[in-house]
Amino acid sequence: MKHLGTLCFVIALIFFIVAGGNVLYRYGKIVSNKIWKPQVICEVPLHNFGAVNIDKECIHEFVIKNTGGNNLVIHKVLVGCGSCVAVEDFTKAPIFPHKNGIVRLKLLTTHLFGKISKEVVVKTNDPKNPNLILTLEAEVIRPEKLSNNKSDNKEVTEQSP
Repeated sequence: MKHLGTLCFVIALIFFIVAGGNVLYRYGKIVSNKIWKPQVICEVPLHNFGAVNIDKECIHEFVIKNTGGNNLVIHKVLVGCGSCVAVEDFTKAPIFPHKNGIVRLKLLTTHLFGKISKEVVVKTNDPKNPNLILTLEAEVIRPEKLSNNKSDNKEVTEQSP
């Protein structure tokens, strides 16, 4: 009879593990059904570099937070345009609950001009938000080309035949 309580506890524990931890019961009521899931948050998902010269190196590190109750995994970081944005680095190890990771992106300004906005998708194991969108913005300025050709500086006059 004294092992009956232990047996009930083991059965309940096995049921809880098999259910994936999705439902937590207390006194017969559901307390939380998603307490054991990871949750990805980026408090500032947009970074604006402002006005930058075409040859300036623009790197920004986004802070990725796990506010859930299980490890968050960043599977991969997808860029829409590989010639405009490069993934410098991202946290490859699991991000523990209530800890932070990073995604470091580089804006490649060589092929850009004017106001631009580039989005990057961070693929995670967060069941509610598996695709976190990060955005880089800038206004890329090309310096005026200096010309050694003196004829460029002359005024144009009409010539009569």
